[in-house]
Amino acid sequence: MRISEPDAAESESYEALWNRALWYLGRRDYGTLELRQKLLRQRPGKPLPAEDDVEQAIARLLELGYLNDERYAQRLAEALQAKGFGTRGVAMELRQRGLGDAYFDLPAEDGARLGELLEGKYRHKLVDERGRRSVFQALLRKGFAHGDIKKAIQDKIGG
Repeated sequence: MRISEPDAAESESYEALWNRALWYLGRRDYGTLELRQKLLRQRPGKPLPAEDDVEQAIARLLELGYLNDERYAQRLAEALQAKGFGTRGVAMELRQRGLGDAYFDLPAEDGARLGELLEGKYRHKLVDERGRRSVFQALLRKGFAHGDIKKAIQDKIGG
């Protein structure tokens, strides 16, 4: 059994699509790729929008400045860094969301930030080897470099 493509009568109207796009952007920032995917996603019991309508809405949002990948990438990068992500972790997250590395400009102060994290959030876990391994793995997941983590932990525990 073959499922046919919906015809024009079954597709979401441009006005409804536009309102939905504005509603999404009113809730949080999106990158162009993320918003496009969200608008094209099948919703239960709802018709799919025409791809041309999605592209027209995206173009209009970009023109009006409601959608701005550079601004979104910079804000997201700053938020991720504030959550303790390393420069590599930030870059990886931006690429996963369809945003290039060229969109953000953050200082690569991973060494200093590692020291701050080890002094604050992870301080209580550095007392034994098991805790240090746990901290090491957590920092790797946040995008810090293996060598930087190892050096920061050794500096912190004095060995």
